[in-house]
Amino acid sequence: MKFFKKEYFITAAGIFIFLQSILTAAPDSLYVDNEYFIVDSIKISGNDITEEYIILRELTFKSSDVVSTSDLRYNRERIFSLRLFTRVDLKTEASSDQDKKNVIIDLAESWYIYPIPFIRRNNEASGKYSFGVNLSFKNFRGRNEHLRSVISLGYDPYFALLYQNPAFDFKNNLGISFGLSFLKLSNKSEYAKTIYGGDFEYKFYSIGFSLGKRIDQFNELYGTAGFDYIEGPEESKGRITASGRPIDRVLSLKVNYDYDSRDLKQFSQNGIFSSVSLKHNGFGINSISYNVFEFDFREYRSIISDLSARWRFAFRHTFGGFIPYYDYSYFGYGEYVRGYSNDNHEGNNSIIASVEMSYPLIKEFDFSIKIPLIPQQLTSARIGIYLSAFADAGQVFNNNHRFRFSDFYPGYGFGLTILVLPYNALRLEYAFNKYGIGEILIGTGFSF
Repeated sequence: MKFFKKEYFITAAGIFIFLQSILTAAPDSLYVDNEYFIVDSIKISGNDITEEYIILRELTFKSSDVVSTSDLRYNRERIFSLRLFTRVDLKTEASSDQDKKNVIIDLAESWYIYPIPFIRRNNEASGKYSFGVNLSFKNFRGRNEHLRSVISLGYDPYFALLYQNPAFDFKNNLGISFGLSFLKLSNKSEYAKTIYGGDFEYKFYSIGFSLGKRIDQFNELYGTAGFDYIEGPEESKGRITASGRPIDRVLSLKVNYDYDSRDLKQFSQNGIFSSVSLKHNGFGINSISYNVFEFDFREYRSIISDLSARWRFAFRHTFGGFIPYYDYSYFGYGEYVRGYSNDNHEGNNSIIASVEMSYPLIKEFDFSIKIPLIPQQLTSARIGIYLSAFADAGQVFNNNHRFRFSDFYPGYGFGLTILVLPYNALRLEYAFNKYGIGEILIGTGFSF
């Protein structure tokens, strides 16, 4: 018990200090460098497909601005975060005006059409697997558009067709996205299983459309309208469905605000990411009316030399009318505390906090190899290998239960992250729970 109190007092103090720091932190203060110059012009090379405005709108400076060499490093990572290039270099050259310099952005475009096979274990305790292919067609008109289809078979079969265009109306900074999906979802709730008297499945047919407004390089506001057709078991009871009937027809509207000042978004060393959203489901149709609030806050900072630290606090809250079990907050599936990936928890609300430190074994290496019949863009990537140490803590609880710090369960461990950018990452981690029992975690993607 003493361990819990001490640990979460430190966490709470850290959250308070961090929230104080972000009120005064500015995106352009992420690097400190005394070498400044005035930009005369900005030139781009290597963008065979990508439109120049897609690149330029990521920059925090323009012609005639005063910038530093550290500003160039920051903007280099922002451009790389588009995930359109295997190499990005920002250099300077002398200008006809001796008091100014030209900025050269030299790029190497990635291969934009590729299938990514995957295999995913739904839950370590279940022993059930999903497998399939993610087919991506990126940047097909040079505007950073992304057309993607996902086919997943095995446990919880899934199909989706997704389209995203972040620069649909470039002049007004408007973006759109659209999605169609089908999911056969095995029930995850032990409460629902008890009520129904055994295992069962849901079928989700979903459609959604989003309209986003890019306020500037760091701020974005968007809304999403959606419709879900959800088939439950023929004899629905309790919260197995929101309407209490075998089929839910759910209209929804979601409003989301993002702030993002990170340098390299996939594996940041400096910056802040914050997201807050509110989603309303049902609008009273068939007596369905409830809300989902989500908050996610992350900070990334360089500590000493190449040693960096990051931390995250995320909260999900469901409230309002009759909340179905399929929209509860869960740990043990997509989200989990490392050290407890086998443990399943459910409730109206979830909280998770993480802190992680990383140090590069290989900070950055441009890899490229020529293989007959395979485009070189597909065999080129930015490679990095990082050692990390981490600690997580989280809990899930219902609205009618009193929140207590003592109910948090902590995990900690260490790992190795292999970056293959702009594509993905491989994570190998070993985590311990509060009893010192360890588990091996292997996955793709980024911790946060």
